[in-house]
Amino acid sequence: MNAVIAAFRGFFKLLPTKVGLTFAFVLPLLFSVVWMTGYNGATERLGQLKVGIVNEEGEAGAAIEQAVRNAMPFEIASYGSLQEAQRQLNDGDADMIVSIPATFSADAQSGQGELTFYLNKTSAETANAILSASAERISSSLGQSQYGDSPRERIAANVVTLNDKSNFATSMLPMILGFITYVAVMTMNIQFNIASMMLGRCHGKWQIFWARQLIYVLVAALASLLTSGVAMLFVDPVASFGQMWGFHALVYAAAICLTQMTFALFGGLAALVNTGLIPFQLMTAGNIVPAAMLAPAYRHLGGFLPASNGVQGFFRLIYSGASVGPMAIHLMLIAVVAWGITVSRLALTKPKPQPVAQPAPSH
Repeated sequence: MNAVIAAFRGFFKLLPTKVGLTFAFVLPLLFSVVWMTGYNGATERLGQLKVGIVNEEGEAGAAIEQAVRNAMPFEIASYGSLQEAQRQLNDGDADMIVSIPATFSADAQSGQGELTFYLNKTSAETANAILSASAERISSSLGQSQYGDSPRERIAANVVTLNDKSNFATSMLPMILGFITYVAVMTMNIQFNIASMMLGRCHGKWQIFWARQLIYVLVAALASLLTSGVAMLFVDPVASFGQMWGFHALVYAAAICLTQMTFALFGGLAALVNTGLIPFQLMTAGNIVPAAMLAPAYRHLGGFLPASNGVQGFFRLIYSGASVGPMAIHLMLIAVVAWGITVSRLALTKPKPQPVAQPAPSH
């Protein structure tokens, strides 16, 4: 029994034990605090969702357009054509489009009035569910307010989801390529940090640094090539293989540079810091709840994190083929800034003095 107690005490004298216990206590608390504060009141921020209206009936449809505006608790914008509105929807600048057809008034008088509501499969699941439910409710209320209870003069809701794909596995791919990449790189850099400390006994800090950068370049190029290639065996994305591979390489580069920077700044605590970024990235990825519905402090945080940009970009590449330029720019900035901070920190670090070899005693 005494030996067990001695071993028990010995555990608490070791740094890995303390780090492990910190993970066990801090990480669940961090997830709880971040998600409970970030998602708190999300459904009360429906006014942050953007809905576009296309009135193809002109002046004759002005009354119904105004009625649609009054019935919706969302931010409303008008578009001149359905093509322009759908482009805004694909680019993420609108969450839903309401189309008033050119023959709406005549159709309504004959009992065939219909409003078409366009959603985007790449938008957040929660937003699409809320908007889809509101489409039916709004159409019904408009029919009663405009035409009373006449059964011949009701307004139907036609909900169309753009960029829809029937294979459920496809919806998992953005998380695999965007988020799991970060987890893989984070784990890799934990091991690389240990390897660097071992090599520090016989190599200089810059030799080790540049050797790591060479490995990173190979990882970003080859791992993204392999993963993107395997992914395309199972799904048929709108984007080309080159686009998928190139964007995935950027996600790798940003994740590598960010996790490398934390080790340069925080040393052994970097593993906790990198893991602590996970709840922020999952929340701001926008695939469950749109960033606009998050608490104000979290809305723009995703632009500074690799996995958030990765998930958003892959949704576009896989489903709509819309431009991923903003996400690509964010990823490049993350990589460049984080890499620059790492180099600066390394330059300011003084090398540890090497022990002086003692001369062998003479006989």
